[in-house]
Amino acid sequence: MAHSGYQFPISDLVASVTEAMLRGSFSVESAARLADLMGRFAIFAEHGCDIGVASAVTGSVVEGFVKARSADGSVPALATMHIRRAAVRLLFAEGRRLGLVTHDPTQDIVLPPRSSLRTRALTDDEVALCRSYSIRTLTETRQPAAWALAEATARSAELARICVGNLDLQRSRVWIPGSSKTDARWGALSDWGKVQVERRLRTLRVADPGAPFVCVDAAEGVSATSSASTAIADTLRRAGLHQEADVRPASVAAWAGAKAFAEGKPVEQVALMLGIRSLDRAAAFIGFEWQVAHP
Repeated sequence: MAHSGYQFPISDLVASVTEAMLRGSFSVESAARLADLMGRFAIFAEHGCDIGVASAVTGSVVEGFVKARSADGSVPALATMHIRRAAVRLLFAEGRRLGLVTHDPTQDIVLPPRSSLRTRALTDDEVALCRSYSIRTLTETRQPAAWALAEATARSAELARICVGNLDLQRSRVWIPGSSKTDARWGALSDWGKVQVERRLRTLRVADPGAPFVCVDAAEGVSATSSASTAIADTLRRAGLHQEADVRPASVAAWAGAKAFAEGKPVEQVALMLGIRSLDRAAAFIGFEWQVAHP
């Protein structure tokens, strides 16, 4: 490193993290959007708060950026504040992973929930944030693999039942066995997800197709479902999303369904993709106001 973690300039931190995002699992669009916000934060801190080094950034500085008025003087929308916070949180998360900073100035910034739903779909930026937070160390494989399967629409009860033999890496998919509330189905792995699943398999080193994939190392006395749910909840907690009342482990599967719907899949196909037997429940799960669109 050219600078110690305590004296690293904010602008250099943004440049290093942006380069790492482009090399990593982020889509070009997501990386560009987040990098733009990170750059705006660097300008805000350096020129608005006279802070040049990353170690001097405090929670109040980040909160000032998150709630800063728009160019026309208007108060930022709640969604805007959420994405600003996510961008800065990711900046420092990736910075810590790269060894450039040592703290997280966003951890105490609490915003109102995005919706009035009991469980809402995560946004693309929140998923990118959680991917980063799922990998605590270079050898960590369980939580990122669990997150990868959640992105493929597996819920906690299903995660607990997924075995090594359910994986089809040649086709980048996983057979999700279903539960009392969902039907069995194939789930698609993202490029990032496939990498995490491959890492997990190398760590497990098992030949038995019936061997548990996620919950093999569940603590004694803890049910497999609880262990799987905790694997997702821990990532949400480290990403700071556990403080939002409308975010739960199922929010990851809801993101996958909402993303597919936004890309043009009809709600009937989304319901099949999610293993949901009711179109009304599928629409509600992804936040689609079915009755408004089809009175």
